[in-house]
Amino acid sequence: MKIQLDFIKFYFEICDVSMDSNQNPADILESLFVIPREVPKTILRNLLELIYDVKVAGSENIPESGGALIISNHTDYLDIPVQGAFADRKIVYLGKYELFHPQEEIMAIINHKNSPFSYPPLSLTKPVIEVLVNSLGSVVKKNLINWGSMPIIRNAAKDSEMDKRAAMDYYEKLETYMVDLMKEGELLSIYPEGSRSETGELQSFRAMAAKLAIRAGVPIIPSGIVGATNMSKPKAFLTGDAFKTKIRYQIGKPILPSEFPTGPEKKAAKELTEILENRVRELMKQAESIL
Repeated sequence: MKIQLDFIKFYFEICDVSMDSNQNPADILESLFVIPREVPKTILRNLLELIYDVKVAGSENIPESGGALIISNHTDYLDIPVQGAFADRKIVYLGKYELFHPQEEIMAIINHKNSPFSYPPLSLTKPVIEVLVNSLGSVVKKNLINWGSMPIIRNAAKDSEMDKRAAMDYYEKLETYMVDLMKEGELLSIYPEGSRSETGELQSFRAMAAKLAIRAGVPIIPSGIVGATNMSKPKAFLTGDAFKTKIRYQIGKPILPSEFPTGPEKKAAKELTEILENRVRELMKQAESIL
C-alpha cells in the first residue's frame, strides 16, 4: 500500500494535482476524471445547434455574479440543456437522486438471485465488478455536481423509506438548502409549473419559486422558451420533425427584490407568482419573434 500511495503521489505531481495527506487515494484518483464544465457545455451547445435551429436572446440579463433565481416555462427535456448550454455562467439544477447514483440500479441487477453473477465463474468477478461500478457511479455524481446539478428526492414519501412527517422535514430542509445556495451566490434554476407541459401551453405556476426568492432576497430572472415541445422524443427524430426545428429562448430583465410585493410571506409569494407567470407568458410571445 505504501508503494502504491507513493506512486499515486508521484503521478499527481507530474499531473500538477494537489493531494492532501488525509485524503483517500481512491477519491483523489476519481477526481482526475472530473471534466471541466466548459467541455460538456461546448459539446452540448454544438450538438443542439447541429440538430436544431436554436436562438437565444437576452443573455446579458443574467448577472455575471451573485445569487439569483432563473425561471422558465417547461415544455420538454430540451429546456434544461438549451438554458444551461447558452448561459455564460453556471446554473445549478436540481436532479432526481437516481441520476447521481446509476451504480445502484446496475448493482441491483448484478446481485439479483437469477443474475449470471450469482453463479461461478462470474460470481468470482463480482467483487471487482462492484468496485468498478461504484467508482463509475462516484465519477458520474462528481461530474454532475461539478457541472451544476444537485441531487434531490422528488417524491420523498413515495420514492424513499420516509414517512410523511420525515418527508415534510426533508422538503423543509431542501427549501432551506436552495435558499442558502442563492445566498452563497449561486444561480439556481426552477421551473414553477412543476412539470412539463405536453402541449407547450403555459400551465399555472406554483408559489415555491417566488417563496424561495423572497426568503433569499435575490433577483428573479424570468425567461420563456418556445418550439421545443416533444422535440426530444424518438418520434420527432423518426419523422424528421426535430431536425432544424426552430427553438427560441428569450431571457427577460431581472425582477429585483425591491420590486417584490410586501406583506406576509404567503400573500407576497402568491402575488409575486402571478407576476412571474404573466412575465413568462410575455417572454414566450417575444421568443416567437426571434429571427
